[in-house]
Amino acid sequence: MSLRVRFNLLITTLLLLLMVAVGYVVIKGMRISTEESVEAATRVTVQLLDTVIINSRQNPEWGYTHDVMHTFLQSLGHVRSSEIFLYNAQGELMYQSPPSTYRANETPPGWFAHMVEPEPEVVSRRIRFGMLVVASDAAGAIRESWAAFKNLLWIETIFFVVLNVLIYWMLGRWLRPANDILQAISRVEQGDLDVRLPKYRVPEFSRIAQNFNLMGESLRDRTEENRRLALIVQQAADAIMIHDLDGNISFWNPAAQRMFGYASEDIIGKSASLLMPPDHESELERNMADIISKGQVEHYDTQRVARDGKLLDVSLSAAPLMDPKTGAIIGEICSMRDITERKLAEETARKLEENRQLTHLIQRHIEDERRSLARELHDELGQYVTAIKTFAVAIANKAKTEMPGIEASAQTIVSAANHIYDGMHNIIRHLRPGSLDNLGLSEALRDAVASWQAQNPDVKFNLHLEGKLDLLGESLNINLYRIVQESVTNALRHARANRIDISLSRHENGTLTLSIKDNGIGMNMCNVDQSRHFGLLGMRERTQALYGSFSIESLPDQGSTISVTIPEKITS
Repeated sequence: MSLRVRFNLLITTLLLLLMVAVGYVVIKGMRISTEESVEAATRVTVQLLDTVIINSRQNPEWGYTHDVMHTFLQSLGHVRSSEIFLYNAQGELMYQSPPSTYRANETPPGWFAHMVEPEPEVVSRRIRFGMLVVASDAAGAIRESWAAFKNLLWIETIFFVVLNVLIYWMLGRWLRPANDILQAISRVEQGDLDVRLPKYRVPEFSRIAQNFNLMGESLRDRTEENRRLALIVQQAADAIMIHDLDGNISFWNPAAQRMFGYASEDIIGKSASLLMPPDHESELERNMADIISKGQVEHYDTQRVARDGKLLDVSLSAAPLMDPKTGAIIGEICSMRDITERKLAEETARKLEENRQLTHLIQRHIEDERRSLARELHDELGQYVTAIKTFAVAIANKAKTEMPGIEASAQTIVSAANHIYDGMHNIIRHLRPGSLDNLGLSEALRDAVASWQAQNPDVKFNLHLEGKLDLLGESLNINLYRIVQESVTNALRHARANRIDISLSRHENGTLTLSIKDNGIGMNMCNVDQSRHFGLLGMRERTQALYGSFSIESLPDQGSTISVTIPEKITS
């Protein structure tokens, strides 16, 4: 008998015992309920008949009591849970109540009726010229209880069958891992050491599977360790070789052949110094000494020479080769990884950093020159223009009445001086906005937007500033300002935009995000060579000099969006 059937029989037995216990409790409750119902009905019937007897005695004109009672009983008919008998003075039966028709089609079995039926109760009343007897009759209540109990039996039977089927199915599902375990054991007996059991939901089966898998791994490791290690060495991407204590190569895997160009038969037995560059001749002895003293060499960057004379950058790791019996070091196992591409990437990154620093230095010098030029224009040319304007005003005032022609020429000079002064200030603002040095980035952007708005009344400018934008540093301020300046200039000059949104935010983590969005004609970025658009190239270089990210999104007739993100390490 299988474990599944045994479990199912045990659960079935328990269910049957439970059903019997429930049935006993229900029948006991039905007996109490029937007893109370019959007793109550008998008491009510007796009280009713006593009332009739008393009324008959109080009203002798009704006739003899037994005749009055006979007439009343005939009109009363059957009374629930009671049988009524009327006898005359000679003891002859005058009346017997008709049997109950309630649930007449129900026929309770004898055992049920015996368990539910209460003790019978008989009440008699002697009346004039007769005897009245009331006996309890629980047949109707028993039939009613049997109908309810029969429904309960059907429900219990259906529940029993359904639950047994469900339990049988669930046991089959829960015990399914047992079949897997037996099959796995059978496969191990046949020599398949790779068979493994999955992780089961049942904790006991899960532990069995875990222990089985550990056992299988141990067996496989012991029987296939050499073959597995050989496959690893043969298929490894790193060059793996073995040197003896004299530095001669005794093993050479395919990756070493691909890396250095030597076949196994060409290199095995020869000295590892064959791979050494001229200035690395002592490295082999030094590595062996490190292995003997420290135990291993890890990720040591060095160089080796391939068969074709190409110099390779490699990362070398080495470990001692131990005699399994004596534990003595008999050589070294050396693995090498070609890191030429990594070195090239590092060199490229270094040059990129140098270019970034150079770009930052050039931009700083340019800004310094612009600041110096703006100061020179303001201090030198501004004074001369002011002096010219002052002299012209004085001439105009003196010649106003006597020489109108000279006065008009002087006013022309004043007007020209004003134009020169305004143009000079526009140039100074373009070279170096004074508000940037005096008031900070936020006010400089507000001033610039106000100026652009005044010069372009048909364009709607929106400026959104968020976060702590003060004390960002001169370099960050001027670069962000130049990016906004270049973006707005491009939008006004080339995109024909009538709406420009500028947003600059500093988040809680210190990151700065700048966005300049316009609704201009846009462009197809796939057809744009950004390296030849010096405005875009300059903005990108400024962003990269700040270790930030620069992106531009644009589609024809859908405007353009320039996004700049500066990391926290630059803003803090």
